[in-house]
Amino acid sequence: MNTLIKTSVRLLFRTKGFWFFLILAPILSTVVLKNKFDSSAAYVNQKDEIIEMENASDKVAYYGSGGEYIVKVYDGSDSELSEYMLNKLAKNGLFTVCRAKVSDDFDIDDQIKKDGEEDRMGVALYLPKDFDERAINGDYAEALTVYTLSDDSRNEALMESVKTELSLFANAPVMAEERDASSVLDTLANVDDNLPNKEVESIGGKDSRELSIKQVNQKTQIGYAFAFMTLGFVFCGIFVAHTVIKEEKNDVLKRIKLTKTSTLKYFASKFIVAAIISVMITVVVAGFSFFLTPDDIGMSRLKFIAMMFMLGLIFCTLSMLVGILMGEVMSANVAAFTVWSMSALLSGLYFPLDYTSPFLKTLSLFLPQKWFMDSTEMILVNDNGAFVMLICITVAYMVVILSLGSIGLKVKRTEQ
Repeated sequence: MNTLIKTSVRLLFRTKGFWFFLILAPILSTVVLKNKFDSSAAYVNQKDEIIEMENASDKVAYYGSGGEYIVKVYDGSDSELSEYMLNKLAKNGLFTVCRAKVSDDFDIDDQIKKDGEEDRMGVALYLPKDFDERAINGDYAEALTVYTLSDDSRNEALMESVKTELSLFANAPVMAEERDASSVLDTLANVDDNLPNKEVESIGGKDSRELSIKQVNQKTQIGYAFAFMTLGFVFCGIFVAHTVIKEEKNDVLKRIKLTKTSTLKYFASKFIVAAIISVMITVVVAGFSFFLTPDDIGMSRLKFIAMMFMLGLIFCTLSMLVGILMGEVMSANVAAFTVWSMSALLSGLYFPLDYTSPFLKTLSLFLPQKWFMDSTEMILVNDNGAFVMLICITVAYMVVILSLGSIGLKVKRTEQ
């Protein structure tokens, strides 16, 4: 057994592709975790506040993945009254308000044409520079321009809400001698203070977890890191399968059997080699992790390394088994790439699965990365049950892989 393991490891060390994936995957995952970016638009429900757009050409369709009614606002006034009105619309609960602040020379007609062709929203609003003056004077037609870009039945509800807010600006009684934006806002603020406070009680299931925007970004980056690491684990495992395929074709396996080494022991040695590879990659990950801070990954370095080891153990053994069953180097490589790409895509590493079909959500439960992403959430919210679940998941997958592997190898030997 020891001789078989040492020989397999030596063969791997002579393979340039093995070293490529052994080093590249940890480097890519480290770079992803080190570079901060905001991905909360795809994960965080922000419809009760104004979503600020960096520029007018930004797409708002991303905020409507759950069927939300999107209102895109081109705010040329950037005034207190426009802020008040848009906040009231956002807090209404029916609309998701996305605002882009624009200049006086902004070409609204050209942008609306692009939005109609390239984006998706219910309505677009344009507020001119003199919005406050026109709204206070009751000149509603000139105070804002409404562009209806869908036949959504909620268009009427939005228009009624806008009319209500504009009428308040024109009809609010003021104590000051001059009727200006500040005096109108003071009056409306006093009215709002006397209204009952709306309290929202969030009732979730026992597995629901509320993440902050920072934690959402950390989870997203860890998901991308898992994707890169899975690529490394899968192809490092497939290189072990390459050695088995070559040994079978070169009759090395027959000579090994002549030494009274059983087939079971031979394949057991390969599984041990796959586990050793997982340890090696984890050591490399641990080395690069010193370039990261706990704030980069949202958890302690030890927890992060332990998660990577368990993920690697699953995918190294899985890809090795798939490669062996394929029986050809090229077929094994294609199978490995398919395992990596499809499992990462369908498990929520690249995008949330909240608004996907029930079938895809059920399918994701069979993929290891889905459980590791759930465990990441649990760790981020300090749930102590995360690693108990991870250990159980890892053991379960290893049992399934070994069981299916033994059946597959028996069928393969029978066919031969």
